[in-house]
Amino acid sequence: MNEFLRLCALMRPQLGWMLLGALVSLLSLLANISLLAVSGWFLTIMAMAGLTGASINYFTPGAIVRFLAIVRTVGKYAERLVTHQATFKVIAHLRVHFYRQLEPLIPYHQLQLRSGDLMSRMQQDIDHIDNFYLRILLPLTLALISVPLVCSAVAYFSPLLALWVAAALLLLGLGIPFLSYLWCKRSAVQQVALTATLKLQLVDSVSAIKEVLVYQLTGSYQQQINRVSQELYQVELALHRRQTLFESMSFILINMMVLISLLITVPLAQQGHLAPEYIASLALLILVCVETVLALPLAMQLLPATLASARRLFEIMDKSVPQESEHPEGSAVENAVLGEVAFKRVSFSYPDAKEPVLKNINLSLQPGEKVAIIGASGAGKSTLVNLLMGFWPIEQGQLTIAGVPIAKIKAQELRQYTALMSQSGHVFKSTIADNLRLAQPNMTETQMHSALDSAGLKAWIASLPDGVNTWLGETGSGLSGGQKQRLMLAQALLRESHVLVLDEPTKGLDPLTEQSIVNKLSLHLARTQQSLIMITHKPVMLQQMDNIVVMEQGHIVAQGKHGDLLDSCAYYQDLLDYF
Repeated sequence: MNEFLRLCALMRPQLGWMLLGALVSLLSLLANISLLAVSGWFLTIMAMAGLTGASINYFTPGAIVRFLAIVRTVGKYAERLVTHQATFKVIAHLRVHFYRQLEPLIPYHQLQLRSGDLMSRMQQDIDHIDNFYLRILLPLTLALISVPLVCSAVAYFSPLLALWVAAALLLLGLGIPFLSYLWCKRSAVQQVALTATLKLQLVDSVSAIKEVLVYQLTGSYQQQINRVSQELYQVELALHRRQTLFESMSFILINMMVLISLLITVPLAQQGHLAPEYIASLALLILVCVETVLALPLAMQLLPATLASARRLFEIMDKSVPQESEHPEGSAVENAVLGEVAFKRVSFSYPDAKEPVLKNINLSLQPGEKVAIIGASGAGKSTLVNLLMGFWPIEQGQLTIAGVPIAKIKAQELRQYTALMSQSGHVFKSTIADNLRLAQPNMTETQMHSALDSAGLKAWIASLPDGVNTWLGETGSGLSGGQKQRLMLAQALLRESHVLVLDEPTKGLDPLTEQSIVNKLSLHLARTQQSLIMITHKPVMLQQMDNIVVMEQGHIVAQGKHGDLLDSCAYYQDLLDYF
């Protein structure tokens, strides 16, 4: 019930379209019921007039029939148009809302979230939710309104028949759907879980296709996918069989309703308590009123899967994010260029970690200063950068920019202040220029080519037939590791930031290309007066730094220039020899 109410609340922005769709659907449904009832009465009196030779006014009934037929036809078209428009708007709103909720979670929960699972939730689970309005809420609403109206109309002619109709409609609208819900609930939840698992395995196998082929894991992955596919097939087959069974039960009950109608109305007509022309009219009225509840068994069958999908979405949306502190008036970032970035006695532990990753870190970065961070794997280098980017909250100590605690700086301002190039940067399936525009949407041609030149990509771009309009494959397929790395560097250089944060920018490059990028990067920094924080182990990079921070197991063990550290820190020399 909680998921049901939360879904209703999420759809509130599209309430106008949803109510309009319900109104149009109700008018179309009532027009259809009235059309068959009037048609049955009209055909009966025409037949009686033909047999007895009596004269009747057939113009008025004919006009009513034509009017109701037009209303039904136009109503059906308008119903499809409005209800689908409402559904599309609801789904669009849900996708945007889910992404907005998801985006702040990624830095804090990226270790627990998998891309294939997130894709399944964003695509398939939200697609399941499109049933909520069109196939669940709408049929329930129409049934709740139209069934009392139909029973009231039947009661005018025969209260006994109205009781039978009400009982049958309750059985069709509540009994069978409730049975469907109970019987299909477990299978529907299994269907959602298996579909998500299948999607996850497919995404993982495609993303890691090179490793799968190299390590000859194709057969193993195929067996896993086939096993899940077979389980999903069996669950879906069971659901379809149950749906067919419920449809058969509904069909039998509908025909029994018509038979009961005749068994009640014919004796009434023989006794003179009911005009004979209403026998067929009531039978057709009862037959068509079933349309109001016939969609309910399917609605109840879809409800468990829909709520299970909603539950999977809410699991992500309900993950906690550290609350930002109250922001002071004005922009802290506007004045940050005038002050230093300072870590003061900062310690940090990841969730569920036994030991702190950072321990009592004291570090400062002056405006325009170039600082390198060096250390073995697991020393805490990337964590230090993540704290500066605001990806994780400061637990102990203080991190300030121009004297302002980072917790008091809005995330958007912080991202404007810092530009990050990470080793796990993503290349989108688009053109080179479009990937660069992610960093600077309003970049000029001059800015773009300057960044590409500083990243050492100018000659390669010039050799491409389409230049910067060359289309890149999924996750940058078609690019070498070095080209992808330099494209990420060009993105970072395009940002108009005060602090440039680079994580191994020349990793995997040959010495000649590395030296060229170092020289161009130095020119870029001299021109822009940006501060630099760089994670690197390359001597050619370290020689250009104003300060080098040596880290070991979460501690800063030494700081200084390259030459001084070579003389005073044996661990620094060991790191250079190792890497």
